[in-house]
Amino acid sequence: MAHQITLMNRERIQRTIKRMAIQVCERFIDSTPICVVGLNERGYSLAKEVYSELQRMNLSAPIELHSFDVFSNGAQPIPSVNEKQVLIVDDVIFSGRTLFQALSVLFHAQEPLIIEVLALIDRGHRRYPILADITGELIPTKVGEHVEVLLSKGSLDEVVLFKNH
Repeated sequence: MAHQITLMNRERIQRTIKRMAIQVCERFIDSTPICVVGLNERGYSLAKEVYSELQRMNLSAPIELHSFDVFSNGAQPIPSVNEKQVLIVDDVIFSGRTLFQALSVLFHAQEPLIIEVLALIDRGHRRYPILADITGELIPTKVGEHVEVLLSKGSLDEVVLFKNH
């Protein structure tokens, strides 16, 4: 039987996104274009909210928002990231496989100025050599546990830990 625990509600998610957006501003160079790339459905939902926060900060840099389905096997266009600061956004980083695949495809023949990885949740247990530069919450999990970001009408609603008993 699965047991679920709410780790973050909507209000806490919003506060965390604001803090992460400030960290993005601190790490990126003024006036150099920023490309925010959300991975898959939940990463893109998070990317939209980070993008909105960045726009509220009235940065001098132009900001673009893109969605990237990591496992689409080339069925979608790859955003141009040459000479841009790139923020790769994923909801939960676990093994690093999704991010590794995204980095391999997005930067195969492109030269961004800076690449930063932002994740709302870092679960640990890396199999691929990928780390998030900006993390909302570090939530180490055990075997048999699963962390999921739940959406409501396309927006992040809550973060839930599922435990098997």
